[in-house]
Amino acid sequence: MKTSISLITVTLMLASCASDDDQQPSQDHNLKNELRWNDLRVGQSNRFIVFRTSCPTSGNIEYTGDTLLLEVVSQGEGLGLRESYTDGSPILQLIDIIPAIYPVIPENDYLLLPERNSSRLFFFFGNDTLPMQKPSNINLQQGSCFIEYSNGEPFIGEEIGRISPYSIGDKQYFDKRVVSCVPPFLNLDAYLVFDSKQLHISMSISADPGAIFNVSGFGLIAND
Repeated sequence: MKTSISLITVTLMLASCASDDDQQPSQDHNLKNELRWNDLRVGQSNRFIVFRTSCPTSGNIEYTGDTLLLEVVSQGEGLGLRESYTDGSPILQLIDIIPAIYPVIPENDYLLLPERNSSRLFFFFGNDTLPMQKPSNINLQQGSCFIEYSNGEPFIGEEIGRISPYSIGDKQYFDKRVVSCVPPFLNLDAYLVFDSKQLHISMSISADPGAIFNVSGFGLIAND
């Protein structure tokens, strides 16, 4: 059963959103074994809640009850990412979903995701390379629905942006990187909001007749 709860309530469940930090990784700072882009190790994991809403929105978000688990696994001689819904996710009662497993290749300042078509988090990102370095020349802002350039045009394409702050309900994200669809999908805008350590939001926005836009996505929540 789908549950409609306030956007404020859901966002209180999201992981804390400090500003981007490029310090060297420390094992002492990852006691919950969360996935770290800058220090990937087998066994690390993140959880994402599935949300839906529309914009312009009244401030409510539909929380489906599903949780997506993202894990670092061993794949061949390298590393892979495994996506699966956790037990108790309502979607598993409707359809059989095979976990998606795809390689991830960490480099000094970027990640390679060469086979992400089956991913629910990265499917729309048409570039093999997820940049982890800090861009300095494209500042973005939050619009009423889309992430935008400073002139109000929607952010889309191969550029790497930075946004601060970005708000969902009463939760604010500071100093985060943003990438969009590459190449642009027909009638779809989509964004990854992340920093050098973690993916915080993966979301897509599709047009609906009547000037309403449907938003669906995954929001990072802290490990237990």
